Amino acid sequence: MESEVHRVQVEKLVAGGEGLARLKDGRVVFVPAVITGETVDVQLVEKKTDFARALLHGIIEPSPARRLAPCPEVNRGCGGCDWQHMKREQQSLSKAEIVKEAFQRTAKLLVDIPEAIALPDSARRTTVRMVAGADGVLGFRGADSHDVVTTTNCMIAHEAINELLRTPVLKGAGEVTLRVGARTGDLAAWCHEGELTETFPSSVKRGERAKVREVIAGHQFQVSMGSFFQPSPEAAEMIADTIVAGLDDLGTEGGTLVDAYGGIGLFAGCFAHRFDELVVVENSKSACGDAIVNLADCAATIVECNVEQWRATAADVVIADPARAGLGKAGVRALLGAQATVFILISCDAVAAARDVGLLAASGYNVHSVTALDLFPETHHVEVVSVLMKSARN
Repeated sequence: MESEVHRVQVEKLVAGGEGLARLKDGRVVFVPAVITGETVDVQLVEKKTDFARALLHGIIEPSPARRLAPCPEVNRGCGGCDWQHMKREQQSLSKAEIVKEAFQRTAKLLVDIPEAIALPDSARRTTVRMVAGADGVLGFRGADSHDVVTTTNCMIAHEAINELLRTPVLKGAGEVTLRVGARTGDLAAWCHEGELTETFPSSVKRGERAKVREVIAGHQFQVSMGSFFQPSPEAAEMIADTIVAGLDDLGTEGGTLVDAYGGIGLFAGCFAHRFDELVVVENSKSACGDAIVNLADCAATIVECNVEQWRATAADVVIADPARAGLGKAGVRALLGAQATVFILISCDAVAAARDVGLLAASGYNVHSVTALDLFPETHHVEVVSVLMKSARN
């Protein structure tokens, strides 16, 4: 890190959560832990021809939205929540701005998003992955380091998980995933490295194949520890409600639904009453096993394969919920084969969302709506639900 201090004004926040400012020579500089409009002092840590990266050295003119991080662990260096310096209302506004800019820059599309829709404060993460040092005390990695910042009370985690953290979990160094079924009380732990203590509660299910039950929109779902699940039941319901609003706007009901990257069959299960046939495409063996159980009473076909290699069947609606990297050209190409009238894309990265929507728009789909959801409070992460409809010309 160079010793020279540069004074800059933050123009905006960008995908990834950093602020964008400009040095006196015109180069863009990216700075963490800032808010749009602030004047700050920074020290450069990385220099490229046309941009630089910096660390925050001091705040000269703070934003009215700035606050002291409410979590003591963040003030001790925990890297789990990178936006705790920002009031919650500002977080939602900033996430909407990031999504709008990503769509304008990447997809050349103007979308109207007043702010990201926020979860209630009572919604807490039901799955956490934590690490421990030699003393066995669990915590999270420090910001930009491999140091472990220990905690016995994570402010964004469900209380049942925090209850587990108040007693020893691991015998020594290791890594573990803890999950709770918020609406059933089921608890499970999957020890990736290390060993659970003898005093760890025997009522907690153990291992990659351990299963918890969760209730979403009145439906009970089995979720194995090796399967992906949304951050909380409230988050899952917020996505489902956004999808329902899009389907209702378009008057879509009946026919075949393809739930691509469908995981445990969450959306297929939530919308089973709305469609005549369901097809879930998922490459995780664990998630497919859960989907078979969760959709046992539905007219559902579970296809265990990569979406990119799926031989598409005709569908009326496609819902796609890919990983952070998004659909990409291969995923879009595969799903276009379904020739669905309605395509609903759920993205956990604003730039990937914009790129994929741009690809779909170039393939004959019109954008009906784009909604930003603030499902990961205190962090820069944003969920984007895009509803598209095939152009009448196609």
